[in-house]
Amino acid sequence: MTASRSERKLRLLSLIALPPLLVAAFALNARRNVENYVEQIETSVRPAAAGQFYAGAEWQVATVRLIGDGRDTKVTFPGQMRLVIVQLSATAREEIGQGWSQCRFTLVDDRGRRWLPLDPILSRDISRDLDRKAKPVEGCGIASLHPPVKEGSVTIEEKFVVPADVLPSLTARLSFVGDRPKAISLPLKFD
Repeated sequence: MTASRSERKLRLLSLIALPPLLVAAFALNARRNVENYVEQIETSVRPAAAGQFYAGAEWQVATVRLIGDGRDTKVTFPGQMRLVIVQLSATAREEIGQGWSQCRFTLVDDRGRRWLPLDPILSRDISRDLDRKAKPVEGCGIASLHPPVKEGSVTIEEKFVVPADVLPSLTARLSFVGDRPKAISLPLKFD
């Protein structure tokens, strides 16, 4: 059984069209990947002081707690690792709505190294272990699901495990997907 002339022509055209279609598909996927990457990076980081306006709210560092060197609690960490607990407070100055989606709260040192917060479940367990009577404070991701109303306030807490030698150079960095590539950097003061 032989293929007719029209079937052979159709097969040949299909084979000829395949490389340009593959190139177009790869180019489209590459463009989407670049757009997603650009959406996630923070290229415009603004140093902030207390009461800095960002994403519809005024932000400030409420408390910074260092655990693991034996001063704050009897808990000591192996080697030079420390647990840093950072609380940010925000007062909404405008309606936020969905503006706080995909919250990212990290610690960054002067060399650009970034530390991500602990898992929310582990964070809640640590809060319970440190003070059984205190109500755990929500992390950035959870708090962003229900931001405060205009003139309302919220406190966000994240916990990080970092090397002790970077503590003097750490800053807190906060961004939301709707405001990226803009982010704010808040200084941390350890007692």
